[in-house]
Amino acid sequence: MKPKQTLPLLLLALIWGSYYVASQKAVQGLSVFSVGIVIRFITLILLTLLMWKKGELKLLLHTKGVTARLILIGCLGFLLDLTAFIGLSLSAAGIGTALLKCDIIFVNLISVIIYKERFTKFDWAYTFVMLFGVFLVMGVDFGSFSLGGRGDIFFILSALFVSINAFVIKSVQLDKKNPVADNVIAYYNNIVTMILFTIATILMGRLGELKILIQDKSTLTAALLAGLGQTLVYIVYYYNLRRFPVWIVKVFLLLMPIVSTLICFLLFKEKLATMQLLGITVVLAGAFGILMEQKKKARCAGE
Repeated sequence: MKPKQTLPLLLLALIWGSYYVASQKAVQGLSVFSVGIVIRFITLILLTLLMWKKGELKLLLHTKGVTARLILIGCLGFLLDLTAFIGLSLSAAGIGTALLKCDIIFVNLISVIIYKERFTKFDWAYTFVMLFGVFLVMGVDFGSFSLGGRGDIFFILSALFVSINAFVIKSVQLDKKNPVADNVIAYYNNIVTMILFTIATILMGRLGELKILIQDKSTLTAALLAGLGQTLVYIVYYYNLRRFPVWIVKVFLLLMPIVSTLICFLLFKEKLATMQLLGITVVLAGAFGILMEQKKKARCAGE
């Protein structure tokens, strides 16, 4: 891969890592479901303005043949958040975050089995090196790490939903009869997810807590930044999915914990442990290996 090609992928990791930090700060003041409503509502406003300026709002009605998949994308977006939340309520957060990052394994397997992608042994090796580095960055305690907890299945389901959703999004982008614009996909994804979050919040009796946004400026600021981050995630994530294999996009997203860790270190004065610094080095080494492997593949294909 050429350096210019990697810039949007690196930008995605930067944006998503920043979004993760902002949403985590918002969750400290509101429940996960209430934050989900607020973030999607802000994103809805920003996407509407963006599409209005680009003259794309009319495209929302031109979804013949792909409407069901657009709704499915939103449902999967809600389910991946829901299952992750249930998992966090039943199991330790360290195990959960580690299992959620295993979506790269699901993506690789789907790419090989269904889409007939050709993976070299180095592709697999560098991917697992990066995954191991991510675990170190997140501070996973391998000594106490064990599967079998009640919430583990929900983390695995969330990782599976994330993986499937990426391929469904790409299928709509590249549909032979009616390829859909990225912003249209993002709009449907966002509004369906927002509706489902609203229903869940009402059923749980937590809709009234939204008034906290008026009382707590720090939570409101975090939610606004998270909404902006979610909008940018949609734009840059879909841009990359349209141009790169899903597994390459997911590999670069393994850099996200590094971004989140560094932001917390720089802005919130959180300490960096030696193990985290080692993890950052390992992740970067794995990413460099994958880039070199892709460059070698491109050279062989050219010859």
